[in-house]
Amino acid sequence: MTRWFVPVAVVLAALTACSSSTPGALSVNEEMRFGVDAGRRGYWQEALFRFERARVQEPANAELLNNLAVTQEALGRFDDALATYKEALKQGPKNQNIRRNYARFAEFYSSYARGVRPKAESYETR
Repeated sequence: MTRWFVPVAVVLAALTACSSSTPGALSVNEEMRFGVDAGRRGYWQEALFRFERARVQEPANAELLNNLAVTQEALGRFDDALATYKEALKQGPKNQNIRRNYARFAEFYSSYARGVRPKAESYETR
């Protein structure tokens, strides 16, 4: 009985040290890392989940909003992506990554609205 106490106590102490105010909640940076990794692997639904969770914690984070917009775009949620890109630009108007992604998206979106299929471009997440 004593031999199990030490490993269990160590595990419980480690879990307690890693916990936050919300059980199972990760920091914004951790959620963003998971989201970017998921997006790079093509797991866009997982990326969306991670970025939306992070947005609850930091709704004005410009880089997070950029990543969320890229994800919404990848999922074909173009109206949501447009609104999210605009919010990202509002929060980080000088961020070149956001400006570049928005410009690419705006070009695509105007063609999409007219029914023209533009060439694929790559987007940057951080």
